Amino acid sequence: MNKKTLLLAAAFGLSAFASAAPSAKETRQIVKEAYTFTYPLVMNYRTMYMQAIKGDGEFGKWLHLPVASPADTDIVTPNNDTPYSYAWLDLRAEPWVLTMPKIEANRFYTSQWDDLWGYVLDNGGSVNDGNNGGKYLLVSPSWKGEVPKGITRVIRGESDFLGSLTRTQLLGGKGDMTLVKEIQKGYKLQSLSAFNGTKAPKAAVAINWPKWTEGDETTVKYFDYVNFILPFTTPHADDKAMYAKLASIGLKMGATLDAVKSNPKLLKAFKDGIADARAQFKSRSQKPYDPADFFATRKVVGTDYINRAMGVYLGIFGNTTDQSVYLTEVGDSNGEAMDGSKQDYTVTFKAGMFPPVKYFWSFTMYKLPQRWLVDNPINRYAISNSTEGVKKNKDGSLTIYISKDSPGKDKESNWLPAPNGPFWVVLRTYGPSEEILNKSWKQPEYVPIPFKTK
Repeated sequence: MNKKTLLLAAAFGLSAFASAAPSAKETRQIVKEAYTFTYPLVMNYRTMYMQAIKGDGEFGKWLHLPVASPADTDIVTPNNDTPYSYAWLDLRAEPWVLTMPKIEANRFYTSQWDDLWGYVLDNGGSVNDGNNGGKYLLVSPSWKGEVPKGITRVIRGESDFLGSLTRTQLLGGKGDMTLVKEIQKGYKLQSLSAFNGTKAPKAAVAINWPKWTEGDETTVKYFDYVNFILPFTTPHADDKAMYAKLASIGLKMGATLDAVKSNPKLLKAFKDGIADARAQFKSRSQKPYDPADFFATRKVVGTDYINRAMGVYLGIFGNTTDQSVYLTEVGDSNGEAMDGSKQDYTVTFKAGMFPPVKYFWSFTMYKLPQRWLVDNPINRYAISNSTEGVKKNKDGSLTIYISKDSPGKDKESNWLPAPNGPFWVVLRTYGPSEEILNKSWKQPEYVPIPFKTK
């Protein structure tokens, strides 16, 4: 057991995370809770592995993406309005500095940073700081150095690695993606020593990263990732009871689960506990919920581990409500799950009842259960108030047509293509007004339209 592990154990009074072994029944329940508690940790590792470790991935390097497409499967529920810029930082040796450029006043941008636990730490950009740019110092949980002059804010999480999903609004119109790319070039990441023009500190110890394999999150191997990642986090006092439960089933910093894997009764308890947790995730996702409960700081989410996990399960790197509010419905106006293979749908904003936002709103289509964008003949994955050609009705209202097949040439301007199967639509509002935040503004219902008889 390394020095950091012993110190943390002593600090939390866990006697080096040792405790009496629970029964198989108790183990199953603890595994369910442990899986829920650590789910953001493992799934953020998955994303970090794919973006910063695998292949030519690199920490401290931007990955600027074009408009999202069905080929993008790194994260679930990607949006199609604000091309993404990803980056991951290793803060063990020294902090890093993020510089955001000045942009035009009417475009939305935000640089969201999360830690491995899924807490949203900060958003530099339009809502918090305006569009004149800024400099932000990203530090490890243990950093105690001097903040350089000119830094807008310090951003600190509970892990040695932080990730960003930075969004730049695509205003629409010919050539605007070129302008977005120019803005993306202005996002700069520098180590603190490079920013200060000083000698770099000694490099952090090289890490032998475990290879991520899709599907591991559904097996007992999931907990090998947990034990691997825990040493790169700094436990919070509020989680003391949960760490004791982890330790009681062999989940400790740097430990292995060999004893579990060689014991059929324990192995079954682990498998059942994982299945119980995942069943709970699925059940929660099929009921009405408020995304504001999922994507937030520790101050807001706290120890509500199921909500923290659901944020990652439903839309990893979802943002805080001051930046954007995601409005979802799990069913149509009849309360039935929506399915493009069974019927078509319409959703209509009455005149003067469009989403009250400072920036923009959009509907994005996702196929289930993957929550990925949907291939379609017109390559349209979202529709918004800035989509070219969208037509209002004569009375000033606006109808969106949701179907797997074209609603007709005269309606294709307002068509959001659906898959030939179950789907989920998210209405995103950027720069939401108080009416959206206090829920006095209600989104319109999805009205089912039976297929025409042929």
